[in-house]
Amino acid sequence: MLMCSRYGTPEELKELIDVAHGYGLSVYLDLVHSHASSNTADGLNMFDGTNGCYFHANARGEHTLWGSRLFNYTELVFSANAL
Repeated sequence: MLMCSRYGTPEELKELIDVAHGYGLSVYLDLVHSHASSNTADGLNMFDGTNGCYFHANARGEHTLWGSRLFNYTELVFSANAL
């Protein structure tokens, strides 16, 4: 399961998980630290108006298989904000 605001509120997600557990189902949440949504509405993409705020600004910053952005872990600014 992927957590995303496009699929509802946090309360609705909690309710969905509770219902699934009620049916005896396990719920696994997808948490990926190496790449993030390329959507500007619900992600960090273009957060400061540039293509390289937290991500590689060139082709290295694009994860073509997932349609997502790859973080630039070499930037000190990102590392300082992550702490």
